[in-house]
Amino acid sequence: MVGLAQEQRLSVVSRRQFVGEEQYPLIATFDCYSVRSFYTIRQEITRKMGQAETARTGAKSRKSCTFRPPSDPPGWIARAQATLSALEGPRSRHHVGNCIEFHHSVPSTMPIARGIFDGRGGRAAGTVVIADHQTAGRGRLDRGWEDTSGRGLLGSYILCGELLPEHPSLAVMLAGLALVRAIGESCPDLENCVRLKWPNDVIAVEVEGPVKLAGILVESIFHGRELSGVILGIGINVNQRQEELPPVRGGGLTPSSLMLLGHGVDPPSGDSSPIKREHLLVALCRALDDLCAPGSRPAASALHADWQGALFGMGAVVTAHTADGPIRGRAVGTSSQGALRVGTGGGETLEIHSGVVDFDWATVGGKR
Repeated sequence: MVGLAQEQRLSVVSRRQFVGEEQYPLIATFDCYSVRSFYTIRQEITRKMGQAETARTGAKSRKSCTFRPPSDPPGWIARAQATLSALEGPRSRHHVGNCIEFHHSVPSTMPIARGIFDGRGGRAAGTVVIADHQTAGRGRLDRGWEDTSGRGLLGSYILCGELLPEHPSLAVMLAGLALVRAIGESCPDLENCVRLKWPNDVIAVEVEGPVKLAGILVESIFHGRELSGVILGIGINVNQRQEELPPVRGGGLTPSSLMLLGHGVDPPSGDSSPIKREHLLVALCRALDDLCAPGSRPAASALHADWQGALFGMGAVVTAHTADGPIRGRAVGTSSQGALRVGTGGGETLEIHSGVVDFDWATVGGKR
């Protein structure tokens, strides 16, 4: 069926792959580190999908069926996977990080994760796609995400099945809280100054003002009107030097990294030393799992309360740039769906669901 070298650890079984409403034969169970075998199987699935679609409609399939082969995992990925497996032990469900697919360089991890979800459905729950470098990484509002190879922690995390949030709006909340917890655990000195900026940034509050450490991108997947999956795209600045960080965008926060903030300091020399990304990855996977898994996930109201409590900038004067023009007021809180509530001078409170919001950081807490 598929030519496999004997040394490749792959058990091929007869199954079905579900893509949308249609079924295609030929899928395999695989060790996610059997790289050449995994790519061979994906190519065969692609070929079979195309044949089936052509036979049924006379046209080639337009479904997502182009794949990039995973790379051999470096030591830090293998150690992270082993640590997660040891911590989780035998489970009847998929935990976050149960399978980690690694790539040296890709345009973005998000479409790769989407392809895995489309191909495996609920069995993709907890799968993580990590890349050392993204050539076309993206953030909120289709902004680009710039990185230096091997310096950050760039990944996409698949939540579905038992790990699926109750509502799409909860995804950015649980991702933000998981990041705060993971950074605080990996860099204890940052625990009291790492916060969230509405709606999707992770920041460190320094004396000179907040600096950006990480960003979150959420892709919600629906089957009809029902939420069937969520992919969290998370990029963290870990070991970048100052010259490796992107310039400040107009109105944006100054970017920084965990190492630059002194949380990778080598005690004997006092110089900054690289932070072990494997520790951060393990902490993030476990924090996400705690917030998503049955039996440990908080109620939606509790999750929202914790998320709002982690937001920095409440009470600040803000300017929201909307389709109807700028709105100026003070940030007074958030709705249960995550919208920013802005109190205007006329006593009205408006909800901002998306768009660009500028914060006057000197007025945080109601100052001025």
